[in-house]
Amino acid sequence: MKNRIGWTTCLSIGGQCAVAERLEDGVVGNALITFATMAQAQEFIDSGQADELGSRGSVPSSR
Repeated sequence: MKNRIGWTTCLSIGGQCAVAERLEDGVVGNALITFATMAQAQEFIDSGQADELGSRGSVPSSR
């Protein structure tokens, strides 16, 4: 199992933008949450909320 080294943004189903785990060796892991825009997703990462939510596990809903 690869360790999480951070967070990244990527396109998701339906054109939404996901915040996903960035794992060792450049691997993208599970999506944590989705947003309507890439800017919203990046703001979520930058604010530290991804770390907070990621420590509790993923959520099924979108923002």
